[in-house]
Amino acid sequence: MALSVSPAYMPPANLNLTPSEQKLVPQASTDPAKQALANAGPAAIYHPSEAATTTAQPPEAVDTWVGRSESPHFPRFVDMFNGAQSALKASFQTFEANLAATAPDLASTGYGFTVEADGRLKVLDTAGQLSREATERLTVLLNQSVELKATAVAYRNAAIDMVDAGSPWSGSTLGYYSLTNENFASTIDLAPLLRTHDPSDIKAGRNQFFINQLSSNGERATQETERAMLERRAAQGFSTQA
Repeated sequence: MALSVSPAYMPPANLNLTPSEQKLVPQASTDPAKQALANAGPAAIYHPSEAATTTAQPPEAVDTWVGRSESPHFPRFVDMFNGAQSALKASFQTFEANLAATAPDLASTGYGFTVEADGRLKVLDTAGQLSREATERLTVLLNQSVELKATAVAYRNAAIDMVDAGSPWSGSTLGYYSLTNENFASTIDLAPLLRTHDPSDIKAGRNQFFINQLSSNGERATQETERAMLERRAAQGFSTQA
């Protein structure tokens, strides 16, 4: 299609609009329209005078037990503990040498032992190699060794003193555990602490450290166990926290 554009200006035929003679007259709403308007409601209603409601719960107070600080005498108790372990190791080596000479069947079983609440030594069949009869024989031999029994009890007492002097949150944090005469036997096996182990024996290597056995088997300290410990210390006439 061809378009032709002329440069000549062509004015519109009429520049004036003629006003209409028709008047606008308001019309009354129809009944359906009135009903729809009456039923219509606002999209939202705001009542500023009403009290605001909330689902937040009131704050609840929670008591948290922190525990004692580490005793300034803790290093002294550590030295006593280390000395007790050295004495116990010497006694145990002597006992093991005698046992190998007099009862080699027992010496080769890889037994463990600990100290009960009454101070008697208890056999632990950690390797699962002891019969009932062998356990009874070994129990008698352990308790007949006066030096071994005395040094084992001294070690237990030194270990408890050291833990009592610790704190649940500061220093060595040994006070995180509760160690007593009553739970010592279920916490510490003395034999792994005193023997020389094959480096490839990972379990035995881990158990040769007191802190590892304490962390694996120890009873967690609580506000109640700390209170009982402090009362026990007061009754004994001294305090690890002094």
